[in-house]
Amino acid sequence: MKKQTSALHDTVILVIITLVAGVVLGAVHDVTADPIAKQEAATQAAAEKEVFSDADSFKEVEDFDSDAFTATLEQQGLDQTTVNAVYEADDADGNKLGYVVDSSNNEGYGGTVELMVGIATGDSGYVINGISFLNLEETAGMGMKAKDPEFKDQFNDMELGDETSISYTKSGKSAANEIDAISGCTITTNAVTKAVNGALAAVTDLEEG
Repeated sequence: MKKQTSALHDTVILVIITLVAGVVLGAVHDVTADPIAKQEAATQAAAEKEVFSDADSFKEVEDFDSDAFTATLEQQGLDQTTVNAVYEADDADGNKLGYVVDSSNNEGYGGTVELMVGIATGDSGYVINGISFLNLEETAGMGMKAKDPEFKDQFNDMELGDETSISYTKSGKSAANEIDAISGCTITTNAVTKAVNGALAAVTDLEEG
């Protein structure tokens, strides 16, 4: 009888602990959810402005279907690439200047490489204004060099003309749509290139579709 009473007592205690823990976790989530959301929004806004400084406002392209577009990317050889969201970049009068695209590729050495790409559109073709990393967890001193100006700044004011994709080279770039790979870090370079090409594919689809 004592064993049954003890087991019941332990069960009741365990249930109480579980309930209290659930309440505490719920309260913590409620307290932290708003600050986290605000921080994420601030990070996104800063990244948008970094890659499209001429724009005064950004609005999400609501009818862009990220899931459906993944199949299009795969058909173009951009496997493991996802366009997470597309934002129209407007001037003070509401005129479209181009787009900011949140794009990622899962083939980085340390996992997913996610970045914002600013792409200006116009009669002279596409211009990549620049890129800003949202997630980069590559090896220190190796793939993390993607954040260094020597690599990252290659995307600043990159005039593509009629080209709608970029490529990388290990022997010195010789075309407007080429970048120099990070020395010894082909995997990271490839992931960044695919993510940027995913962004370009989305913009091309919106502009020409």
